[in-house]
Amino acid sequence: MQCANLPCVEPFKNVFNRKVIATLGRLLAREIPRFSLKKWNADACADLESLEMKQRWLQVTHALARHLPSNFPEAAAVIRRVLHPSCECDPLREGTTADGVQSWMIAPLADYAGIYGKNHLPVAMELLRELTMRFTSEFGVRHLLLHDAPACLQIMHGWLDDPNDHVRRWLTEGTRPRLPWGAQIPGFIADPTATQKILHALRDDPSEYVRRSVANHLNDIARDHPQLALQIAEKWMKNAPAPRKKLLRHAMRNLLKKGEPQALALHGLAAPQLGDVSFTLASSSVPFYGDLSCLLEMTSLATVEQRLRLDIIVHYQKANGSLSPKTYLWKEIVLPAGQVHRAERRQSFRKITTRVYHPGLHRIELAINGCVMAQREFTLLPHNA
Repeated sequence: MQCANLPCVEPFKNVFNRKVIATLGRLLAREIPRFSLKKWNADACADLESLEMKQRWLQVTHALARHLPSNFPEAAAVIRRVLHPSCECDPLREGTTADGVQSWMIAPLADYAGIYGKNHLPVAMELLRELTMRFTSEFGVRHLLLHDAPACLQIMHGWLDDPNDHVRRWLTEGTRPRLPWGAQIPGFIADPTATQKILHALRDDPSEYVRRSVANHLNDIARDHPQLALQIAEKWMKNAPAPRKKLLRHAMRNLLKKGEPQALALHGLAAPQLGDVSFTLASSSVPFYGDLSCLLEMTSLATVEQRLRLDIIVHYQKANGSLSPKTYLWKEIVLPAGQVHRAERRQSFRKITTRVYHPGLHRIELAINGCVMAQREFTLLPHNA
């Protein structure tokens, strides 16, 4: 395909390319006698162009097992010696160089530690700690958690005060029950109390990067154990500083979207006191990959100001003709007593990789503090109609 004047976006899988894999091989060759760079490249880069991102990643992981020393502690020592001296790389701009391994190439090294280090757990965990400083080893540690979670957690508890914020984030991100891209931890899904010590210790971490991970971990818990997550949130909300309140709002985001009364009350969102709510659509039909314009006008009936959370719920047409709802946070406002609020929203139906649109009847709803206040129907027109 010709890009003409438009920039070409390189496939994400190319973070694992022949050049960077060969660079890793040259770093290993400095440390391992009789290391064959030719065999390494042939092994780690076999059919590389036909492989997707995770396949390339795992191919490098298993190639490491064939080319590193068979003794895991010796192999771990080699890996530590080829790491980049800096722990402050930008993974979007910097990669593995002759100075050492960092950024995305850390991921296969972390999986190597998790898969092949199970019989040397303290050594493997310490290696993962060093690796995560240069990218993240949140995926690699899950192999060890599945193997022996109590032993891993005991080691991790000793690093709760680690001076490196990448390590502290790894403690909560790596133990998430449902980490995106990572293996699920069935034991933590069934009983998430095992990770509570980590979450409690890091809830007021000085780094927002770490606190955000605590929030995502608590959101994972809320998916399977909403009442437990709400109990934790209520305890944490008492005398909470502003950063912790922000953490809890992010952690409760899915419960707030569902209109869960306890979650709403926790954030000061009561039943709305409003007069007639006018919610209209600019058009009854929307072009495929177009936008839908929504107009809102509402009046407060309260004698004091109200905190209002406005959500838009789009019921998308599915291939079988049924509708599937998706909730989007529109905004949160403070509406003064007796005042009128007017707003416009453009709901996009532009092409995205995470959704397939189907033409036909759709429904859109306005929810305020969890209460559906209005709904309208519209038609998504066929493509190229």
